[in-house]
Amino acid sequence: MQRSKYRRISYLLMIVTSLMTVVSHLQAQEDNISKTLAGLKVQKNLQPTKDVFLEIDSCRVMIPDGALKQRYAEVEESLVDGLLIGWAPGWLKRSPQPHYETFQSALAETDGGKKRAMPLTPPPSMYLRSLQNDANVCLAAVRKNRSQASIRALKGVANDLDLKFHDCYLHGMSRLIPISVVTDKNTTPDAGWTIYFKWVTVSDIETTETAFPALSSPATDNLPPGIYQFRAQKNNPTSGAILKSEVKTVSLNGINNSCELQVP
Repeated sequence: MQRSKYRRISYLLMIVTSLMTVVSHLQAQEDNISKTLAGLKVQKNLQPTKDVFLEIDSCRVMIPDGALKQRYAEVEESLVDGLLIGWAPGWLKRSPQPHYETFQSALAETDGGKKRAMPLTPPPSMYLRSLQNDANVCLAAVRKNRSQASIRALKGVANDLDLKFHDCYLHGMSRLIPISVVTDKNTTPDAGWTIYFKWVTVSDIETTETAFPALSSPATDNLPPGIYQFRAQKNNPTSGAILKSEVKTVSLNGINNSCELQVP
């Protein structure tokens, strides 16, 4: 009886030790991501991009352990690999389908970032604003004590980073995609509408709304890959009342790059 008791205690201690080893390993991996990113040497014009990713990474660290955090880490590292480290020459020919890469594998393939397929250039300001939006939404969501809205927002950020990674891998670093928005009254084009867009977080966390540079129809702009809400608005020339169109959600990924809004 006594021997059996000691065996059970010994078995439990082995399980606890194993769990502590796994947790320690995961924390070390986590620390390695942050440490590698913080210590990554970049050219001066890429420092603003690195600063945004440091904010994005500071949010990743606070996400509870699990599948969402793991996916967030995968897409974060893979996008950083493309924008700050660069991929080895011929990456698309060698691997036509996008796949996630760690910092370590990217640095090894490019000899510490020295062998790249193309010179690294800083993302356009619009692209950086989109990444900053990811950081802002992520940090706001992770502080909401695991509410359903915060989880949806974190998934939205991961999806946005993933969409950007796939676009970079397939089409080149940090490109902007042309988008055309038309305003129709029934089937007839109706001009003079201001088009507004904002990034969608699929949560109650509001994001900044921005107007297109010119009126419809069509109104065009160049936006980073992402998921957006579009709407149109103008003043009634007779009454001065504000007229609003329907709201549409579009995944801007280079395949779907147009949007049609019905107006009253």
